[in-house]
Amino acid sequence: MKSDKLSFYFCGIGGCGMDPLARLMARDGHVVRGSDIKESPELEKLRSEGIECFSCQDGTKLKEDDIFVYSSAIHDDNPDMMRARELHLTMLHRSELLSQVARRCKAITVAGMHGKTTVSSLIAWLMTEGGLDPSAVIGGFVPDFDGNFRKGTSDYLVLEADESDGTFVRYASTVAVLLNIDADHLDHYKDMADIEKAFSVYVGNIVPGGTLIYNCDDNICCRLAASARPDIKKVKCGLGALALGKADYLGSDIALSDLSSTFTFLENGEQKKSMSVTCPLPGSHNVFNAVIALSCAEICGADVEKLVKALPRFRNARRRFEKLGKWHGAEIIDDYAHHPKEIEALLRSASRLEGEITVVFQPHRFSRTEKLLPEFAEVLSKAPNLILTDVYSAGESKGLIGGFELYEAVLSTGGQAEWVDTPKEIPNLLLKRSKDWKFPHTLLFTGAGALSSLAHEMLKNQ
Repeated sequence: MKSDKLSFYFCGIGGCGMDPLARLMARDGHVVRGSDIKESPELEKLRSEGIECFSCQDGTKLKEDDIFVYSSAIHDDNPDMMRARELHLTMLHRSELLSQVARRCKAITVAGMHGKTTVSSLIAWLMTEGGLDPSAVIGGFVPDFDGNFRKGTSDYLVLEADESDGTFVRYASTVAVLLNIDADHLDHYKDMADIEKAFSVYVGNIVPGGTLIYNCDDNICCRLAASARPDIKKVKCGLGALALGKADYLGSDIALSDLSSTFTFLENGEQKKSMSVTCPLPGSHNVFNAVIALSCAEICGADVEKLVKALPRFRNARRRFEKLGKWHGAEIIDDYAHHPKEIEALLRSASRLEGEITVVFQPHRFSRTEKLLPEFAEVLSKAPNLILTDVYSAGESKGLIGGFELYEAVLSTGGQAEWVDTPKEIPNLLLKRSKDWKFPHTLLFTGAGALSSLAHEMLKNQ
């Protein structure tokens, strides 16, 4: 891509992946416009930064010199997409444009099925605290960046590399972070072998002399690291006694509380370091996230001792064990967990909260619900006072297995649950239940669908 001034039209500009890229291109001096299907706070914020936005997609706003940028959420029958083809515009998938941007930077990419948003947020924040001033494109709202984007002055670009549609294989990384590999996105991938093949391509795209930072407690990550090119520096991160003899960086002596954790950060380099760390995030999974983020920031040149002192001030991305407020005396916590492994980690963290817990879950995608039904049923059978509702389709056609089938599977696995047909029935059910609550009481809303909006509406309208 040429560096001179270009005109970009983003179709779906308000989306969490498109918004930061549009802002990045605008701040690089390009002309940026875009459309979305309706008005939103995201469009208003983009307009406040001088980006022209349209709350309709009827194909009338495109110009003949536009470069048309779209995401996997934009279908062939979208009027903007159809008009772009009629005009023979240059068309770029979001990942293609982002990969071109990344090749001009020192790209730090974060990949894996779980934890990408937290780790990429944490890396970008730590590098900022360490004076490295990176740019960042994150998959969630980061309070300290007032959005999911940061424009820095250095060559570093922290990038959350989304594997869901396979497009992460386009990114060339100076530093690639590999968190974990699990069965997910089976609407796109055929099986685990197909998933591992895609991650192998991702690792293979590390630039010559680059670095792979990976989870040495994950067997597939270790296998990919072992087969990576010999010119790549390989850095192992892990937790606890099992990682002590093999990890370059690890967390040990872990102590967990309801909303935070403490651990010892160990570095097994030429000059071994041992530091006591307070992490403002709950759960052992977040201890690992902190270990890998501290390691990455230090490898990029930040003073890790300074970062350890700064870490307690970090505020995680929204919908990551986020306290929203109290509803009829109960604390609402909003979380994005929507995969069985994520829900399992969430329930472990929530178990340290004082008092009673009610879990409200909405499955995300029919394909995920069907292909991981036994895993969902097993983990949700352990969820206290569970309320289940139907699948948030995310644009998929209705499948044979939906939320009610998951509800039946939870019961057959020995769990207890209550079913509601639609999310809008949940407030009345909770209000009915509230008469018997013992306090403190926590309402844990989790899933990647519509429940977050419902939780906010409940607080607003109580």
